[in-house]
Amino acid sequence: MIGCWTGYANEANDRADGGTRMLYDTIVIGGGIAGLQAAIQLGRSLRRVLVIDKEAGRSVVAKNYRNILGFPDGVSGPELRKRGMQQAVKLGVELKQGEVVELVRDTDGIFVVTTADQSRYRARTLLAATGLTDAFPPVPGLTECLGESIFICPDCDGYEVRAQPTLVIGAGKELIHMSRRLCHYTRQQTLVVHGVPAVDGEQLIELEKTGFPWYCANVTAIDQRQGQLQAVELANGIRLQARKAFLANPGGSVNNELLQPFSVKILPSGHVLVDPRTKETSCRNIWAVGDLVAHSQMAAVAMGDGAQAAIWINKRLMEPSEVSPPPTE
Repeated sequence: MIGCWTGYANEANDRADGGTRMLYDTIVIGGGIAGLQAAIQLGRSLRRVLVIDKEAGRSVVAKNYRNILGFPDGVSGPELRKRGMQQAVKLGVELKQGEVVELVRDTDGIFVVTTADQSRYRARTLLAATGLTDAFPPVPGLTECLGESIFICPDCDGYEVRAQPTLVIGAGKELIHMSRRLCHYTRQQTLVVHGVPAVDGEQLIELEKTGFPWYCANVTAIDQRQGQLQAVELANGIRLQARKAFLANPGGSVNNELLQPFSVKILPSGHVLVDPRTKETSCRNIWAVGDLVAHSQMAAVAMGDGAQAAIWINKRLMEPSEVSPPPTE
């Protein structure tokens, strides 16, 4: 449990009356960067807000965001989340640690959210910030390096490998695409085909076209010192010295399951389609932000998403049919 979860919803009262005691203006599903930024903005708009978070996603494992305004030396995902939660609580936002297992809409248009412990919460509007799940290979030492010396986003961290020897670990078209993107930052690359038994003819041609040395062997261990990559061990016994690496593994999934029962348009990639101006989905009163929607998957962009959606949620709640009194002191 994260120690900063201090603004819990009143679960005892909710259970006592079947979860109908409190009607929130907005429930935010997902307490990552986008969800917390939205909650802060909504709290400043005097809205009753509940954030439900299961402590998952990229912001939980990211060791260092180095491209965020005001943090020239970087800030970790957990630290940024902690600060965001503390700020939200000061604004009256309620936080609940848990997983949403069911989302329905009653005949009055009110959303009913059920968590794994069977607590229920009701809200006029809903903000989905459930992100995506990366297919990180289960390699010892990887978690310690993520966001510190092993990266996944060239937009965020290509700068960190500029003109440096860099491993690119992955498979399929994702591996080749990542290598091409990183050529802007470094031509000193070594490619490692991980997760496939052999390289087929088409990929062999693509690998050879890069002009970089490459290996087809699973990474079995990562040698690291306090998150700083030292070397990777391959299944064929080869040890590759390295200080920086990028992952390019296929198989990641967008966490859109809760929205599938609604009339929400979903792109072939699994990302939720939203109005670019408001971040509202094709289903009225449901908004989506962060890695759940298609963008460059940067923390700074997620913040913008959250604030933008919150502004339009507040506008919607001001409409005559949606008006509710502000929270009492």
